[in-house]
Amino acid sequence: MTVDGAVRLRHGTKVWLDDEVHTVTGVTDAGVRLRSESGSWTVIGVGHLLADPTFRPCDGDADPESEDAAEHSATAGKLWLDAAALFDKLSDKQLEDLQRAQEHLLEMTTGYRSGDPEDALPGEPRPEYAPDVSLAQRVRSKAGELGYSEPQIWRRLRRWREEGPWGLLDRRSHRPSDPLAGVDPRLVDAILAQHYVTEEDDSTGSLNRLRRRVERRLVDVHGPGTVNVPSQKSFNRYVAALLPGRYTTGQATTRQSVANRPDGHYQPIIASRPGELVMIDTSWLDVRAYDPVEDVVFSVDLTIAIDVCTRSLLGWRLVPKGTKGVDAGLVIADAMMPEPMRPGWPDGLRHRMLRLPCEPLLAQDERFAAAAARPVVFPEKIVIDHGKAFASQAVKNVCRRYGITIQDTRKYRPTDKPQVEAAFKTIRSQFSEHIAGYKGNHVVHRGRDVDAVARWTIEELEEFFAEYVVAVYQRRRHKGLVLPGFPELNLSPNDAYRLAVHRCGYIAAPRDPNLFLELLPIHWCAVSNRRIQKDYLYYSAPILRTHNGTKSPYAQAKGAWPVRHDPRDMTQVYFHDPYSGVWHTLRWTHALTGLEPFTDVTLRQVKQELRERGRDPEDQEAVLDALLDLQNRTDAAEASTARTRRARARDAERARAAARDKARTEVVDSAADAPVQEPRLRVVPPLPAGDEEEVTIDFDALPSYEVWGGRPEGNDAP
Repeated sequence: MTVDGAVRLRHGTKVWLDDEVHTVTGVTDAGVRLRSESGSWTVIGVGHLLADPTFRPCDGDADPESEDAAEHSATAGKLWLDAAALFDKLSDKQLEDLQRAQEHLLEMTTGYRSGDPEDALPGEPRPEYAPDVSLAQRVRSKAGELGYSEPQIWRRLRRWREEGPWGLLDRRSHRPSDPLAGVDPRLVDAILAQHYVTEEDDSTGSLNRLRRRVERRLVDVHGPGTVNVPSQKSFNRYVAALLPGRYTTGQATTRQSVANRPDGHYQPIIASRPGELVMIDTSWLDVRAYDPVEDVVFSVDLTIAIDVCTRSLLGWRLVPKGTKGVDAGLVIADAMMPEPMRPGWPDGLRHRMLRLPCEPLLAQDERFAAAAARPVVFPEKIVIDHGKAFASQAVKNVCRRYGITIQDTRKYRPTDKPQVEAAFKTIRSQFSEHIAGYKGNHVVHRGRDVDAVARWTIEELEEFFAEYVVAVYQRRRHKGLVLPGFPELNLSPNDAYRLAVHRCGYIAAPRDPNLFLELLPIHWCAVSNRRIQKDYLYYSAPILRTHNGTKSPYAQAKGAWPVRHDPRDMTQVYFHDPYSGVWHTLRWTHALTGLEPFTDVTLRQVKQELRERGRDPEDQEAVLDALLDLQNRTDAAEASTARTRRARARDAERARAAARDKARTEVVDSAADAPVQEPRLRVVPPLPAGDEEEVTIDFDALPSYEVWGGRPEGNDAP
């Protein structure tokens, strides 16, 4: 059975119906039996099948060896142009000529130029086009009137009946162009294969090089002289038609970025409640930081966590270039902890300005009483890429600790997390480019001497960025945040968070002050001689006397004790006493007074130098001597280099961040020379069970739900 002369319905033919591919399993006089790819069966009449607007032949159904191969190849290149779109591009004169031609044909076939006897012009119908005159005589009369031959009039009449008004136009000026007409298919395959296999990842070259490589590929595959390579001008035209927008001779980074685009169509990532989906990523800040102590300038990494539902920035970390796993893990912890107010910030930036329905209850927590207007969200699922920092044990620990699901994106697919990529672009345009030391997002955008104008430290950049997030980003209206039913109203992230809490409720985030310690990497070791060993370094504290030589209560650890260590400061580790629930600081036994904190990177460098000198890296005195020697050499102005100064600045910044995080914890530091810490905010304990009836909440004083809506015109009633 042949349908419309284009596709033959028989057993095994594939067709499109209801936006799904169906296979013909049987053809009868009454109809066609179809089986979809999903497994459903359908029996439909041929007339109903042809009338269905979703029916069309499946392009992949052609079999070159079948008897229909020739028919399929004849119709495969046919274009089904939109007549209405073609008419839209006609000039006024062409439309006028087309209208006049239709009037002549209507008069020839009906006797009336309008085609309607009710709308007849004076004198219509004329005698030569009267209804009793044969069509052949009317065609002869119209040919004489217009100066055409009779075969020409018959052809125009046939095209008009088959194609409508479009059949009366001159096709020469509207013929679809084919820049690859007559091109050898083997040449087309060679150009495409050369681009996608080699040129995408290779350094950018000219079209002359591409032509030479394509010619060599044709010789290797088909033999010399088999396929003729056209001239350079024709070859360039073929490349432009085959690889539009692929940047074959453009920037390599742009070409590779275009190659990473997904083949399918884009779909929005939707979250209906705060914390349902949180995206985390790291990028450079595009700002060079300055260290006045070492007099060195270095790059900065920015790690952020963004809530997809409200587009809120929940947490961020600014560190010297080279984000570690502990930094990524602590960003998740920051999202679950309030952002403290900074000195000098106006009261309009306080957390109570979010106007949450549960604000009276949150006010009982001292953390929220002194917090800024930044949402505190408990993540349910985080989306990360395949970066080493995000695949670290620190991130897995925090997610395992609080039941957070981890979802990986595809490699080299930034479109899998568009919200966080858009946030980085917004930060660049609203924050980074307005700071001294801005270096641009590409080397072609960089100034002549960026390092000379950089003047802000990482600590100062952190303060600036926190103020930008709370005062600008969270209060800026976002075009991607709309109120359902009111698409013309754009919301800010704070507005979206407030409405989401009204709609979905508030989920309390963890309030453990020692959350920072729980997120640090774990090292399992034994307690012997009232000390523990980590990376050939010995740490000790009075608490270890109680557990000296004992086995831990962790059955699966075979007696080993868990010790937390911060890679940003290797001068101390943290020990949790399971019998008292108290955290203790274990200091390095050879850490002298005034010894500067050092990172795990510096420790590895020290051990490498000891091995090169033939010394034992397990010797504590040797490690201390090498560490002091390294710090003295890098600290000497006459012997320091830019690399050593950057290393010292990196260690100092990471140690400062570690000290700041530790200051928020409740850890016992038994060192005699430990500095006195400032009082920390503590969580107000819950009221006793007997006092619960004394708590009174005035529901009339709670903030009302904000309603947007238009008032009918002419109605002045409230």
